[in-house]
Amino acid sequence: MTTLSRTELSLPSTWYYDPDHYAVELEAVWYRDWVCVGRLHEIPRAGDYFVATVGSQQLIVTRDNENQLRVFHNTCRHRGSILCTNEQGRFPNGRIICPYHTWTYSLTGALLATPARLPVDDFAENDYSLYQVNSACWGGFIFVCLDDTPGCTLESFLGSEAQIMKHWPLAEMISVQQDRKLLACNWKIFWENYSECYHCPRVHPELCKLVPLYQNGVLSYTDTPNWRPDDASDDGRPRVAPGLATWTLDGQTGLPVIPGLDEHEIRNGVNFASFTASMFVVAHPDYVRSVRVLPRGPESVELIVDWLLLPEVAETYAGEIDRMLDVGRLLIEQDGRVCEINQRGLRCVQHKHGVLVPQEYSLWEFHEWLRAKLEDRAL
Repeated sequence: MTTLSRTELSLPSTWYYDPDHYAVELEAVWYRDWVCVGRLHEIPRAGDYFVATVGSQQLIVTRDNENQLRVFHNTCRHRGSILCTNEQGRFPNGRIICPYHTWTYSLTGALLATPARLPVDDFAENDYSLYQVNSACWGGFIFVCLDDTPGCTLESFLGSEAQIMKHWPLAEMISVQQDRKLLACNWKIFWENYSECYHCPRVHPELCKLVPLYQNGVLSYTDTPNWRPDDASDDGRPRVAPGLATWTLDGQTGLPVIPGLDEHEIRNGVNFASFTASMFVVAHPDYVRSVRVLPRGPESVELIVDWLLLPEVAETYAGEIDRMLDVGRLLIEQDGRVCEINQRGLRCVQHKHGVLVPQEYSLWEFHEWLRAKLEDRAL
């Protein structure tokens, strides 16, 4: 069993609403770690762009003329004006032009022109390229790291969790539906909720019918007393109920099985990869759902949910898409409600800490991870 052997205190309540502490977490976590900001298919051509926000930082995500991913701060080097006022679009003639004084940049970020500027001997265009942001891709997902010198590569950040998804052709898949949901809670509240299933029997009755394990309020079969593997390949991960295939309201699907999956991945019906604390991916035999978690304030978090299919499947099985969306949307509504009531209760003057019980070991691991991040920043 993988559980806590004793109760543990949760994080201080003030960490979930204090603006000063929120600013510290942005610096320690969100501006140092790799954060997913979108997918490559959102910028299919050179000069296509979208604007992403991480904490208080606005970023331009685009491709240069060599089709290479480029990410810049959405800030002109002249006097700091915003460059892109639209959330997405295309740069005419491959030029990024400031709407204030018309300073003009290439898609590589180089300063090309400063129209009507009076000449001066000490001005050098090479000194005023756009502020570039470290970026990398995995499985068609675009990640950024705002730190000038990232503490690790994207591959290292993703770690063994990425290997869970190795049989899913993520890079070839496209988002056929994207939902955005703003919740009135701290980002940690949502991540904690995702990290435990203690709430599942009461909050997610429909999900518990799909995955009977969740009726026990645990995440893994290895968390249950007297667990024994059904066979040598059983690693204790959750599985859909006998006779069910995937996460739809009735557990059935009209979508084809994704090519390349092994028998174990198909039998499970659900497979998770978690990248603390900005994204998790829920992969099924027939579709993939990704959930991005982005802080929008001390007591606000935005969820960006994408449903992914192979392009040919999306076109051929368009009539199955609504059925595919139902469970994910239901879970976000149910989780959103309890996350928001959790947030509201934390302002009780007598509630300094919560308490973690044995099956909430993932929360304890998350809290220890965050404490280490904050200590590292303080050094």
